[in-house]
This record gives sequence, structure tokens and C-alpha cells, in this order.
Amino acid sequence: MNSPRVTVISTGSELTAGRSQDTNSSWIANELFGLGYSTQKFLVLPDDPKLIRDELKNLAAEASRENPVLLVMTGGLGPTEDDYTLEVVCELTSSQPILNEKAHDRLQALYRLRGKGFQEALTTALRQVSIPSNSTVLNNSVGIAPGFWSELQPGAYLACMPGVPSEMVTMFKEELVPLIQKQFHSGELYSDFLFIWGMSESLFQQEFIEGIEPLKNGKAVWGVAAKKGFIRVTYQSENKSLVEELIQKTKEKYSGLCTGDLFEEFPKFLSEKKLTIGTIESCTGGLAAKILTDRAGSSDYFLGSVVSYSNLIKENIVGVKKETLEAHGAVSEETATEMADNGARLLGTDLAISITGIAGPGGGTPAKKVGTVFIGTHIKGEKTEVKELFLPFKRELFREVVAATSLYLMYNRLRKLV
Repeated sequence: MNSPRVTVISTGSELTAGRSQDTNSSWIANELFGLGYSTQKFLVLPDDPKLIRDELKNLAAEASRENPVLLVMTGGLGPTEDDYTLEVVCELTSSQPILNEKAHDRLQALYRLRGKGFQEALTTALRQVSIPSNSTVLNNSVGIAPGFWSELQPGAYLACMPGVPSEMVTMFKEELVPLIQKQFHSGELYSDFLFIWGMSESLFQQEFIEGIEPLKNGKAVWGVAAKKGFIRVTYQSENKSLVEELIQKTKEKYSGLCTGDLFEEFPKFLSEKKLTIGTIESCTGGLAAKILTDRAGSSDYFLGSVVSYSNLIKENIVGVKKETLEAHGAVSEETATEMADNGARLLGTDLAISITGIAGPGGGTPAKKVGTVFIGTHIKGEKTEVKELFLPFKRELFREVVAATSLYLMYNRLRKLV
């Protein structure tokens, strides 16, 4: 079937009231773009069954076998009274709700763990594990509620997924992508991407994109998504050599700031080189260690971590000298150096990352403002390097950016040594 016109829909009154931010739509559109499917528009709808039904009917009416429509919708699959997705789709597809056995088993196991007091609530939660009878299940390997894939009319397809980002992302990758690729031809497009570290979307556009002729004349298209500490830049064109040329020009412009998917490349590098790593973290509270251990098989290279939040832990466990802390402070190049060097010895690793900074909102001084951080990278046989950064973000974002950036700094040093 031809490439579809795509609309991405997020539902939830918390979104239309401005109490929560819709991050699902941009993520889905970016992933579809990388697969060769262009998103036509976004819709954000409240938990209103009539409004949801009317919008889906109107969008489906634009479809035909020759000009298909794909609607990707998130939200409304929970057990509460304001979750209307199942009800609406059953009505539009002349279906009945049917229990999905796999999801039902997971739900029963969860309620058994919670004890007898939850048995009554189990009955009301059953619609959370139901799908329309005229649909294909999208299994949920992270949470409870399954998604589903339905044909609203000839040429109009609807994919419904949970609104919880962690559940949606896994379901999209594992369940929905194979269905989309089986159902539709993607555009005859070539696509590739890069991470550019420490770069903003606006600066990248100003410095680079505005001067690239193929992007101005439409021979290629580009997309950019802001991430935690980096931007992901994607190029797409019918001309493969043009995409390769754009990737190369970007690398030439930004040199060592560019990587592929660091969260895939770095673990692969560590495994191939048989290197071990550990982290000594203060302000990030173990987030760098979390990123490293999020990947299955990380025990091959990750040995451990110390969250040395207080000076007592830095001194008594990590071995930072008392004189260093008194003379330079916990947030300093000198402390970060000793954390990295002593951490490698303590953990018995080839590599060690140290992080010490001021996440805020309090704790800053005129000399060391909130957002100041020192990141140390210890490589066995090499001199430890420390990078000072000033990242004036809110506490949560600061910690996430610092943790991700620490991995980039280590990876960037390592690949220069190979």
C-alpha cells in the first residue's frame, strides 16, 4: 500500500488544560520520519468521547485504498471513567470489548501481589486489559494496558497506544513499527542521523542549516529533536549520496561534537575493547550509572558506582583528601580529579567517570553558581581530564544533561585514543 498521510493524536484533559506536556507526539513523528513516513499534523484532544469519535471519523473519511491514512493515538487506555479510547474505537469498528489474555494474566498477578483488598477493584480494571474484537493487539511488555491496531474503514488505520511514555516507546518499537512497515510502503527515501553534543536547535539552524542549498531547495529535508545534552539531527532524501554528503558536512562542521547513537555505540565500544568502567557521582545521584546499566549485558563492562553525595563519603570512602576539600571545595577540578582517580582504584576499573556539581536550586555562591559542574574522566595509563561546565537548567534537567554528557566526554576521549 502507498505511503500514508499520518496524523499523530494525543488524548488527555490534562494536556488540553496545560497541566501536562505532550512529549509523545514529537517523539512518534521523529521516529516515523526516520522510517520514511512524514507526519501531516498533530492533534491534542481532551477526554471527551464525542470529540474523539468525531475527529477520528473525519480523519478516516479522507482515506481510500489509493491514499491511505494512518492515525497514531496515545492515551485513554486506563481503567478509570475518563479513559474512552476503547469505547470509541469499539463503536467506530462495530466491535465488542474482549479480554486480552496476556494482559489479563499480568493484571491478575499484579492484584494478587496487592492482596485481597484489591479484588473488587480488579473487576473495574478489566477494561484496561480489553481490546476491540475487530482489532490486532499491540502487546505491552512494560505495563498492563495493551494497545491495538484497527481499520476504521478501507484505507484508514488507527493505532492506539498507552499515554505513559515508557510503555508507548517500547510498544511502538516492538509492536507497531513491524505492522506499519508490513502495511505501508515508506517513501523511497534514504535517511541518516547524528547526535551533536552541547548544541541547541536554534544555533544549529542558524550556523549550519540556513547555508545548505539542498535543504533550501527541497532536494533533502531535515529534522532536529532536542534531547538531554544533545540534539538529534536527521536528514532524508531520495538521493542517498546527498544524505551521505549532508552527514559528512555536519561532521566536518562540528568535528568531535558528533556521534552516532552514543547509547548504542559506547556500550558496544566498551564490550569490543574489553574495558571496564565505574562512576563516582555526587550531584547526579547515580544517573550516569543508571544510563550505563539500562542496557542488557552491561555487567560485561560496568563494575559499580559510588554516590558520594556528602564530603564525608568523598573523604572516607572515595579517598578525596581533606585538604583538597578544604582548600578547593567539593565542587572543583581538584576534587573531581581525585574522585576519578581514587574511584578507579576503589572499583578496580579501567575507566572511571566522576561528577561533582551544584544542581540547585540552592547551594550556589557568587564564585560557583548553581549549574556549575566538574566532570572527570579517568583512563588507565592516561592523565585524568576534568571538564568544567555551566548548565543553568532546572534541577532535574541539569542532572539528566550532566549524566548523559559525562558518557559523551568519556567516549569522545576514548575514540581519539584508538
